[in-house]
Amino acid sequence: MMINYQGEDFTETEFYGREILEAIQLTNKFPTPKKVLIERLEEMIHEQLDLIDKEELNNYIHAKK
Repeated sequence: MMINYQGEDFTETEFYGREILEAIQLTNKFPTPKKVLIERLEEMIHEQLDLIDKEELNNYIHAKK
């Protein structure tokens, strides 16, 4: 499945990989603590909720617990 974001087409893997890298960059800490990375990813999920597959989101939430 392709995701169109800001006029560019990405595979799901490319899109979520970019999201993870962006979350790491926003912390300005390397290596990024897991707790901080999860917080940033959750912020990004809420910002882009309409682009995310609901079943995939539920799998992420379940895996985090």
